Amino acid sequence: MDWDEIAERKHLVQCYGWARLFVSRRSDIPGWVSSFRSGNLSSEIVEEFSGSFNRSCHIRFCDGVEWLARFTMPGKVMDGDEKLRREVAAMRLVREKTSIPVPKVHSWGLSKENRLGLGPFIIMDFVRGGKSLHHLWRQSPDEAVLSSNVSEADLRTIYSQIAGFYLELSKLEFPHVGSLCIRDDQSIHTDLGPLTLKMQEIEAHGGVKVGGNRSTTFPSARDYFEYVAEQDLEQLYKQPNSVDNANDARAKYKFRHQFNTLIPRFVNEEYHGMSPRLLCDDFRYGNLIVNNAKDLKILAVIDWEWAYAAPYQMFCSAPRWLLITKPTEWPTPNGEEFERYKACLDLFLDELQQQEGDSDNLAIGSDRQRPRKLSAQMRRSLTDGTFWFHELMYDCFTNAENTAWKAVCSLHPDFESIPIAEEELKGFAERKTKELEAYNAQWGTIKAAIKRHEMAS
Repeated sequence: MDWDEIAERKHLVQCYGWARLFVSRRSDIPGWVSSFRSGNLSSEIVEEFSGSFNRSCHIRFCDGVEWLARFTMPGKVMDGDEKLRREVAAMRLVREKTSIPVPKVHSWGLSKENRLGLGPFIIMDFVRGGKSLHHLWRQSPDEAVLSSNVSEADLRTIYSQIAGFYLELSKLEFPHVGSLCIRDDQSIHTDLGPLTLKMQEIEAHGGVKVGGNRSTTFPSARDYFEYVAEQDLEQLYKQPNSVDNANDARAKYKFRHQFNTLIPRFVNEEYHGMSPRLLCDDFRYGNLIVNNAKDLKILAVIDWEWAYAAPYQMFCSAPRWLLITKPTEWPTPNGEEFERYKACLDLFLDELQQQEGDSDNLAIGSDRQRPRKLSAQMRRSLTDGTFWFHELMYDCFTNAENTAWKAVCSLHPDFESIPIAEEELKGFAERKTKELEAYNAQWGTIKAAIKRHEMAS
């Protein structure tokens, strides 16, 4: 399956239009940023950065104070206002309730509040002298894999700090699964439905807005998991080129419906009644800013836009960011990557255990049920299959031969025998192949028009 190139082109045109506007407003940005600081001191743009979702300006005031003005890019982000309001709430809560280094937000606003017309924005402290850990630890600029040259000592230095972050986040409890927002009285609550990276990517690259009413929160893990599984079905059904051919259509239909039937088996009843915890889909080395390659002191954890209060069992799942490469991208669930992952996980859990101490519980807030320590829960998720189940919750555009599903089926082989009526498979395959033919014809016409335009210009 390919991404929907028609939808992607539409989003690209939208992004280019915003970029032209940004260039035309660039000279106004320093004065606009200065208006948010007492004294209205003069400032200048030192440098600019572009990431996956945002464009930022490093601002330096005449007295040496440095801020970062960050704009959400339309076309890259599908719902900038909703993304930003959730992110600001998460940043503020984490900064106020933990010692995790999060840049201070000086001001923020939605699209209607930006007089430059550049959309939703955050103005925050600039992290001076920092380096992205991803850039320091990747194998090479062309290989987004954890470098084999990273020493155990360096891994432990970073893991120790992150273990502390996990334990602090474990103390933040929420009444239901949902995204954070700041109420008029400035209190922070999970009043919004979860806006996840998965939802963003399906709409950005598949052209399908999934998730229905995004103000809905969820009282239980099972309710939330069924909601997420429905998003994958929406993408499969509604994206016109979601399959490659009839055989692929049959395989994906079978996979998706079998997956949905297994959800109850992976809802861990041991955690029933445990409050949701804050989780960030985009927590990774790239969003950890360290002082230098030697000391590896984490100066800031950035990019909280896809943070939400998630089911407790997802928070307690083994970390998915240890190797940079996502587990669903490994060739097999038990190959060389998995062995290296387990070695890194052992180091991380050792650091976590040292900080947990001798307590018999997680020392998590007011939860009455106190299961085993966080380190033990993470380790168990790898053996009972919930780690792989959660990967399928995170992932999107997943083919029927994906690594996570193979791992789940090896642990629960009866899933493969769940019957799917032949009439269903046949009908779905016929419908999707017709949609694919129509899509290919439409995209072919568009490409031809683009080529003619390029030749004429």
